[in-house]
Amino acid sequence: MFEDHHPHIFSLSEAEAANLTIQKLSSLKVAPRCQTHPEKLSELCCTTCGNLPICIPCTYGEHQGHILKEVKSLAKIQRRMLKGKITDLLQYKEKAYSMREEIKKAEDKLELNVDQESRKLQEQFDREGERIKREIQDAEKEVYTKQADLEERMKEETSARKKKLEKEMRESRERYEQACREERQEADLNFRKIKEKNNEEKKQLEEGLHVMNNEIQELLASIRTQKDENAKKIKELSDHFDGIVKRFESVTATADCILAAQNDWMDVQCITDVCRAVDLLREEVKRDNPGMENLSGVTIRGLSAGVTVRGKVGISEDVESIIHLHIKECKYITDITGNEDGTIAITGRTSAGQTYIAVITMGGSLQQQNILPGAGWNSIRCSFLSQYLIAVICGGNQVGIYDIRDQSRRFINLSDVMMNCPTNQQVTSITTDSVNGHIIVGCNSRDVYVFNSKLEHVKTIKLPDVIQGAGDIAMYKGNLLVCDSSGTGRAFAVIMKQPASEVKYEFTKPTAGGSDWYPRSVCTDQTGYIYMLWREGGGGSLIVQYTKDGGQIELEREVDRSHDVTAITAVQTKQGEKLLLTTWATKKLLTYGLT
Repeated sequence: MFEDHHPHIFSLSEAEAANLTIQKLSSLKVAPRCQTHPEKLSELCCTTCGNLPICIPCTYGEHQGHILKEVKSLAKIQRRMLKGKITDLLQYKEKAYSMREEIKKAEDKLELNVDQESRKLQEQFDREGERIKREIQDAEKEVYTKQADLEERMKEETSARKKKLEKEMRESRERYEQACREERQEADLNFRKIKEKNNEEKKQLEEGLHVMNNEIQELLASIRTQKDENAKKIKELSDHFDGIVKRFESVTATADCILAAQNDWMDVQCITDVCRAVDLLREEVKRDNPGMENLSGVTIRGLSAGVTVRGKVGISEDVESIIHLHIKECKYITDITGNEDGTIAITGRTSAGQTYIAVITMGGSLQQQNILPGAGWNSIRCSFLSQYLIAVICGGNQVGIYDIRDQSRRFINLSDVMMNCPTNQQVTSITTDSVNGHIIVGCNSRDVYVFNSKLEHVKTIKLPDVIQGAGDIAMYKGNLLVCDSSGTGRAFAVIMKQPASEVKYEFTKPTAGGSDWYPRSVCTDQTGYIYMLWREGGGGSLIVQYTKDGGQIELEREVDRSHDVTAITAVQTKQGEKLLLTTWATKKLLTYGLT
């Protein structure tokens, strides 16, 4: 209907232009000539056509049947509307101007946090380095002490034997000399063994120090990378709000000019567009920026536990403790995880199918609990990403991060992020790579998705053909340990390559009791041993310890059949490292010692 009309003489872009002046507005004060009949002055405004000035003949022509307004009454209505809009906008003026101060605080806090984390890591490295050097010195002193003891004991024994044999010197000379030679050889052999053991321990300590030095360099590099990324995003946010402030000043100045002019023709032609600009600006200022706090910090873990000379690790014969967890809101426990400080988190489901998370102590005391997004009966798993952040998967293909400091949470839907995600694909397992700050998510297919600490997709890896799905996963020396969920009863160590990974080795399947076992959960300790929880159809459970480099069984511990265990993890405590198991419906925490 309006195809033949001329465009509006005052556009939205002009309402926000910083160079709009009173002189430009003054050109609109005189009644304009009709755009259809240029020889006539406009006497009315057609509100149907956006307050278009028209003459009397137009009312019988192309504007017949439109809503027509007398200029003075229409201007009065428009001024009243603009004043209301400006009053509403000015409520957000302080927020718009104060945002730059918040951004500056975030930048300062980022610098402070980076300095603090770097200093903490350096102090920890210095302490561990001094302790290792002391251990090396103590080991060397022990060698020389043992050597002196051997020498002294040999002298005493030789002297005693000599006194006894002097009476039979003629007959026993050869026997005496032979005995001395044998004792000397035995002493030399014992000393060589002690020296070799000391050299091996010294080598392990020096290698550990080298590994720890490499680790701190990786952590510091991760801090620098996160700092650069956060600083870039803070700069983008700062530029964005600088633009908002300029627009704020431009729009308010334009409105002040229009209201001060008190010109009917200018008001009916300008105020509608200015009000639209005010509405858009108000919505932008009102919009919160929930990521601001995250930009002022960095996600980083501490150094791994100190390097020690530790041989074969055993599992206690019997369970050390059984604690019933008093978590009424949780009906079933699905997973357990722990961090380097001994903090423990568990996930589960409520009776209504909601996702449940709780933080507890080694003694089972409840520290906090929450209901997270994602209802349904799909897998709910967790894994510490850093000292305070827990990566979680739950129903509806939700992947998120839970912060135990303020109980905040951020979640994404895998199906929304991955456009080519199969419709029947569901998340089933999760683990973390704390060195790179990555979250690794397994599914009921061969796809494995890797995200960074901001829940941004990094890459997708395809598991080898022999694996149908990732029932549970764990990171180990850059490789991925996978419990196959297909029911074949197999588990693998996988070399993570993009796009297709490779099997490094398959774990030996236990044969205890002649049962058909299948892998349920996997974890590692600080010395490098691998622990896998195996289940069998009759309800039995088995803890299996594997070698550090080949998936061979070191030892097995059968769990009492009355415990419906579902998950396993290793946690450092004041009494040393422990294996923790959770039960499904009975909601118990079982503790085994690592000796």
